Amino acid sequence: MRLKRLATATAACGLIAGAAITVTTVQGSAAPAQQTAACENTRVTLYPGSWTSPRYGEWNMDVLVCPTKNPASWKKESSIELNATADNLGLTVAEDSKLRITETGQNKWNRFARYEATFQSQTCIPKVGWPCRAPGTWKTSFTITADKRTHQVKVYMHKRSTPAHTYILWRTP
Repeated sequence: MRLKRLATATAACGLIAGAAITVTTVQGSAAPAQQTAACENTRVTLYPGSWTSPRYGEWNMDVLVCPTKNPASWKKESSIELNATADNLGLTVAEDSKLRITETGQNKWNRFARYEATFQSQTCIPKVGWPCRAPGTWKTSFTITADKRTHQVKVYMHKRSTPAHTYILWRTP
């Protein structure tokens, strides 16, 4: 009986020691993860179109946000792809999409960067390709913030403008 109690006590002590080691290991591995946040790709997508017809394509603006780094160093790229609806209407990309930083900064809560994205399109007689109207500029601006403590990334949309009042930049496909 005495041997059985000793074995039970030893097993119980072993479980408690194992649990203490496990808790220490988990707590130890969580601390470095909070100190070095991984970079996160943030995509802003708009859909060029008109008030009366379907979308003409997809305009993507990607920013690789690293919450612990200076916003001026966040990598950015932009692309525009028009679909068959745009092609049938004679709408083409005259100048590829550009994404530029207009302002960066930080305060005691977050780091931020403001962006302006543009691309130019022109409308020509479908299938013939000429004559064409003068190119028009599609433009949008937005701000991306990264919280210094939680590393949460947020996007705030600002103005959107199109080459003509009949066009619109949709937020949904």
